[in-house]
Amino acid sequence: MAPSRGDARPSRALRRAAAAEGAVVRRGGARGAAQAPPELVARRLRSRAWRAANSWWLVVPAVGLPWLSFLYMGLRARRVRWVLAAVAYLVAFVAAGSAVGAGALFPGGDLSIVLGVLLGTGTWGLGLVHSIMANSTWLRIKAAFTGEPALEAAPAPAPVQAPPADPVVALQERLREVVRTANRAGGRLPDGAVPAVREIEDVLRPLLAHVARRGADVEELHNLEAIVTEYLPGALEHYLDLPEEYALTNRGPGGTTPAEELLNQLRLLADGSRDLQRAVHDQDARKLAVQGRFLDAKFRRSDLDL
Repeated sequence: MAPSRGDARPSRALRRAAAAEGAVVRRGGARGAAQAPPELVARRLRSRAWRAANSWWLVVPAVGLPWLSFLYMGLRARRVRWVLAAVAYLVAFVAAGSAVGAGALFPGGDLSIVLGVLLGTGTWGLGLVHSIMANSTWLRIKAAFTGEPALEAAPAPAPVQAPPADPVVALQERLREVVRTANRAGGRLPDGAVPAVREIEDVLRPLLAHVARRGADVEELHNLEAIVTEYLPGALEHYLDLPEEYALTNRGPGGTTPAEELLNQLRLLADGSRDLQRAVHDQDARKLAVQGRFLDAKFRRSDLDL
């Protein structure tokens, strides 16, 4: 099925967008060539490397063949003026060559040779200047063609910044990781260490859920972070760094083994977790009492009397 006339030319929106970017988008464009997106057109035109790579055709008029370059550009861009310019340059060169040839064949033809040389030189100079002036227009037209190898790939999208994670949710996940570590290393930990870690979890897990619901103040969050991200995992990691035999038998200056020291620290952390839990609930209770006193002062019967 042959494409309709509407399918052979870019949309009005595309032509307007390309014109805003400095691109030339013609009706129909080159035969069979689709139009590049306006952002790609603008990116090509801003690239010095792309402009230099696509200005190679200026070598053709420089060596005396401007008609060939204008014929190619006129057919490629479907510009009648460039095709007519190619025909004019070709006719001028043929005329110059004929004049030189005629002067060389016939006696007294020096004037014909001079005129032929002047015509050929003038045509070459005019064609070169015309080519340099037409190059910017040609680059704008060529930038609108798809299929160009240079800068065809779209730029990588800017990295999307993830929204900051809820610190309490992060603490809940960190607590689960610590408990999983203790469970996996249960065979290397002293007896009673894993139950102590789970006891701490039993206090902190509902406390974190409570704080996540009503929001944590700065001091509460600081204390929770210290236990979950520093004290508890630090105690387990330091113990697991030791050889198992050494941790169970070697006694330090205080007379305790590393295994006993770990159990002591876990008990302290369990007590500290319960103290923190009580402090959080006491704070909530104080807030409730303050509101109760406010309501009592606000709505006492004496205040409601008219």
